[in-house]
Amino acid sequence: MSLTSPSLLARRAGPVAALGALALCLAATAAWATKVTFRYQPVIGGVTTVSAAGTFNGWNATANPLKDDDKDGIWEATLDLDPGRVEYKFVVNGDQWFADETAEDFSPDGFGGQNSVLVLKDQPVTVGLGSTIKKAEAAPKLGLRKVTFKFRPTAKPDRVSLAGTFNDWTVGKTAVTDPDGDGEYTVTLLLPVGSYQYKFVVGDNTWLQDKSGQDGETDDGFGGKNSIVNVDDRFPKIEVKQGDGDVFTDGVTHEQAASEVNHLGGGKVQFTARAHAGDVEGVDFVQFTGAQPKFTPMRRVNHDRVYDYFRAEVTLPGEASYAFRYRDGGKVWYLTSTGLKPTADLGRFTWDVTRFPAFVTPDWVKNGVIYQIFPDRFRNGSTANDPDFHEWYYQGKHTPPAAGRLNTDFQEYYHLVKDWNDFGALTHNPYTQDGRDWMAFYGGDVEGVRQGLDYLADLGVTVIYFNPIFEAKSTHKYDCADYRKIDPHSGTNDEFIAFVKEARAKGIRIILDIVYNHSGNSNWAFKDAAEKGQQSPYWSWYEFKKWPLPPGWPDVGQVWKPADYYKCWWGFGDLPDLNFDLSRPDPAENAVKDVAQAQPNIALVNYLLDTTEYWLKTADVDGVRLDVPNEVPPWFWKLFNQRVKQVKPDAYVVGELWGNATDWVKPGAFDAVMNYAFFRDPVARFLAMGQGTAAEFDATLATGRLAYPSQAVEVQMNLIDSHDTVRFLTQVGGNVNRLKLAALFAMTYVGAPHIYYGDEVGMEGGKDPDCRRPFPWDWQKDPKRVALHDYYRALIAARKSSAALRTGDFRTVHASGMLYGYVRSGGGEDWLVALNAGRQDAEMPVDLAAWGGKVRALDVLSGAAESWVAGATVKLPAESGRLFKLTKATGAAAK
Repeated sequence: MSLTSPSLLARRAGPVAALGALALCLAATAAWATKVTFRYQPVIGGVTTVSAAGTFNGWNATANPLKDDDKDGIWEATLDLDPGRVEYKFVVNGDQWFADETAEDFSPDGFGGQNSVLVLKDQPVTVGLGSTIKKAEAAPKLGLRKVTFKFRPTAKPDRVSLAGTFNDWTVGKTAVTDPDGDGEYTVTLLLPVGSYQYKFVVGDNTWLQDKSGQDGETDDGFGGKNSIVNVDDRFPKIEVKQGDGDVFTDGVTHEQAASEVNHLGGGKVQFTARAHAGDVEGVDFVQFTGAQPKFTPMRRVNHDRVYDYFRAEVTLPGEASYAFRYRDGGKVWYLTSTGLKPTADLGRFTWDVTRFPAFVTPDWVKNGVIYQIFPDRFRNGSTANDPDFHEWYYQGKHTPPAAGRLNTDFQEYYHLVKDWNDFGALTHNPYTQDGRDWMAFYGGDVEGVRQGLDYLADLGVTVIYFNPIFEAKSTHKYDCADYRKIDPHSGTNDEFIAFVKEARAKGIRIILDIVYNHSGNSNWAFKDAAEKGQQSPYWSWYEFKKWPLPPGWPDVGQVWKPADYYKCWWGFGDLPDLNFDLSRPDPAENAVKDVAQAQPNIALVNYLLDTTEYWLKTADVDGVRLDVPNEVPPWFWKLFNQRVKQVKPDAYVVGELWGNATDWVKPGAFDAVMNYAFFRDPVARFLAMGQGTAAEFDATLATGRLAYPSQAVEVQMNLIDSHDTVRFLTQVGGNVNRLKLAALFAMTYVGAPHIYYGDEVGMEGGKDPDCRRPFPWDWQKDPKRVALHDYYRALIAARKSSAALRTGDFRTVHASGMLYGYVRSGGGEDWLVALNAGRQDAEMPVDLAAWGGKVRALDVLSGAAESWVAGATVKLPAESGRLFKLTKATGAAAK
C-alpha cells in the first residue's frame, strides 16, 4: 500500500523519527530566541518542496517550509529557535531526508545515518549553504561507560528486550532479565559517550517509554515518545580490550531466540553468540557428547555500537546440550544459562529439534531475479477487455463531474486513457485539486504480460511479482471485490492459468499480491452485509458500528464518514477491515499470537485459506506477497503458512513490512519481506543521494544480514523502488549513473534483486500515482534507454552465470569515505565489486593477500582484463561501479 502503517513503526522510531531521531529536550523555554536561517541547495532534480525538521518542531516534515522565491535553486527560511542543542535535517519533497553536511557536529540517527547538530547561543546563525557555523574540532575518544537500564513491569512478562539507536531498534537483540526474581528487569551495556534513544519492548509488540529512568524524550513520529539517555561522566568508565585476560560479562546472554538458534534443516544448526565490542580474542561453540566436549570456532560476522557477533554452523542430533566458550588473554569462560563462568558444569543449554523447527526457504528465489508488474500499466494486449465501467460499483462514478471539479471526499470519476503513452494524465487531471489521478485506467492486462514474456525472458527475469490482479474497482486493486476471480478487464481465470503455464515454460515463476487485512467496499461479501445487515451470513466478516449505511450507498452523493459506520483501513471507506477475531475489536486482535487465545472467525479464515490454496494449486502460482500483514493477527499467518507450505512446500511467502521485521521472518511465518529497512533505505541514502559514508552503509547492511536467519537473508526482496515510492531515477534527478550504481549493487548483493517494471529502460515518476506510468514500449527508439537496458541485461547475465554472485559468501573488503568494496565467493569463484558513491573520481586499494598477492582481474562489464599485485588499486570514476571476476595468478605484473 502507499501508506506506511503506524502500528509497524510507531512502536519504535517511526519513518519521521527514525530518519531524524535522537533529540535532547530543553528544560524550559527561553525568554529570548535565536534567529536561524536554514539554506539548502538540493542535489536532486524534480524538487517541489523543501522543509527543515528537527527537535525544534517534533520532526514535522511540513511545519517549517523553505522557499525559493527567486528560483535560483537555493531554498531558505529563517526561524526563531530556543537556545541550546538542536538536531535537524532537510526534507525534500516531503519524504526524502538529508543531513546538513556542513553542520558543526553530528549525532547518529540509529539507522546508519546521522542528524546534523547545532548548539544555539544568542547570535543569529546560518546553517546549510553558506553556513556561518564553524565545524567542531574532533572530540577525543572518551572510552566506554557502564550504563544499566532498569524496568519494573506491572505484571510478569514473557520476555523483555531493549531497543534503541545503539542496536538498530532490533527487538530481542538486547534481552532485559530478572535473574533474582525481584520484579526488576535489568541490562547493562557498554556505550560510548553520547545520547541514545530507546524503549523497552515487552514480548514482540508492546513498546514502552522509560519515564522513570530517562534523561529526556522525543517524538517517535506517531504521537508517542522515545526515551533518551545521555551517557556522560555520571556513568562509570570501563575499558575493554583484547588480550587483557578479562571479559565484561554484563549483557552477554543467550536467550535461544530465532536470531541465535537457526535450524537450517537436516540437523544443521547456525548459532550466534555475542561479546562486548573489542573485548575477547575468540568464541567457540561447545557441544557436549560423551566424555569429551567438541569445540567449534565461531567466526566474527558483525558488530554494532555495543557488541561483536560470532557465528558457527554445526550438525546436531535431535537433542543435544551445548554452551559457548569465550577466550581472552589465555583464560576461558563458559556461557550457560547461569551466565559467564569458569566452567560449564551447570546450566548448559539444550537443543531440541521439536522446539526449533527447520526454516527452509525456496532455492528458486535465492537464484532468481524478480520483476514487479503493475498490471494496468505494463501492456495492453487486448482492447476487447478494456474497462467499460458497466459493473455495479462504477454506477454514477464514470462520468465527469457536472461542476467541473471533483469533491474527492465522496465523488469518483473512473475513466480510460485512450493514449497509452499519455502518462501526463496521471498528474494533470482537470477535475482534481492537485491534478493527480488515481482513477485513470490504461488497459494493461494478462494478455499484455503474456506478449511481454519473451522480452522478460531475454532480460533475464525469472520471477514476476504482480501487484493485485483480482477483481476490484480501483486501478491498484488493493480493494478486492472477489479474491477468487481475475479482474475481467485483465482477463479470465482460465487465461491466467494458461499464462502461468506459458511463463513457467519460459523459466519464469509467478508471485501474487494478496491483501487480507481488508477487502474493497465493492467486495461481494461486504455488499451483501451492507444491504442485509445482520441477516447477511457475511455480517461478521466485517466490524460494523452502525447500520444501515447512508441512503444511496454506495453512491451516497454527499460527504459522509465511512469510519463512523464500519472499521476501515486508515479511515478509507473503500477498504473495510476484515474481522478475524470475534472476541475483540480491531486493532486489539492484532496483538494475539496464539489462536487458542482468540475466537477465530472460522468461516472467514477458511475462505481466505481455501482461496490461497486455489491460486497455489489450481493456478499453480509460486508465491504470495502479503500487503500490510502486521495489521492481521499473527495466529492467522501461522495457519496461513501451514496451509501454504502443505500445498506447495517451496512456495515463497514475502511480507510488506517497511521496518525491522525480526518478529515476522522466522519458521511458521514469512520467508522474507520487501527489504525496505536494510536495502532500499541505505541504498537511497548512500548510492542514490551520495549521503553518509561507506562505513555507515556497510554497518546498516551488516545489521540486516544479522537481523534475520541467513536462509531468509538470501531470499529478501531487495528493491530500490516500487509502486509505493518515487521512481529511483526521479529521486536522483535523472542521473543514470546513480541508477546503474544501484543496479550493480542489487545484482551482486545477498538476496533476490527486484526490478520495478521499466527501471531497466529508465522510467521516471514522482509520488503515487506518477510512479505507476505505462511502460514505454517504444524504448528501443531512444539510445539512452537501450544502453541502460543492455547494462541491466549484462548484470543479470553475470549474476545468473555464477553461484557465487547468487548464494556465495559476502565479505566487505573496503568501506572508507565514499568507496565501498566487497567480495562474493563460492563454487571456486571470487568476484570483487567496487563502488564509488562520491562525486569525484577515486581509486580504491585492493588487499590481495587472500589470493597470494597476485590476481588476474576480468572487468566483466567492459571485457578488459587486468593483472594486479600487492598495492594495486581500482580506478573508479565518480558515481560508478565495476565488477571483476578474480583468478589467482602467478608472475603477474601490476597494471
